[in-house]
Amino acid sequence: MTQNNSNSGWTTSMRWAARLLGFFAVGLFVAFVIMSGPSVLANISLTSLQGLPLLIALLLALGGVLVAWRWELVGGIMTIVGSVAIIGLVCLGSGVDMFLCSMFFTLPLIVSGALYLACSYRSRKMIAA
Repeated sequence: MTQNNSNSGWTTSMRWAARLLGFFAVGLFVAFVIMSGPSVLANISLTSLQGLPLLIALLLALGGVLVAWRWELVGGIMTIVGSVAIIGLVCLGSGVDMFLCSMFFTLPLIVSGALYLACSYRSRKMIAA
């Protein structure tokens, strides 16, 4: 019984860490859209790898953060898939030199998604026990 209580505490801590990291990333995106979004969004190319596909990957990752508040497994998967797509699209569009830059940008999203997946796993494991 004590084991379940400590697992529950760790799961709750991981869940809130994931939420804070995720909303930090969402906040950065919202600040970007408010500051320079209209000029950038007006020039998005439909054919470029760094145009619409990158925006869709970013919205998938950020949407995953929001979905994870209700469904941790689905939201965690969306966040990680979107983040990996961002890294891949940035590297394909700008070259491998931008790998570290794209990793730095997506790191809060990747960690948040991984924490959501861990919370989902731990929650399912505790229910089964």
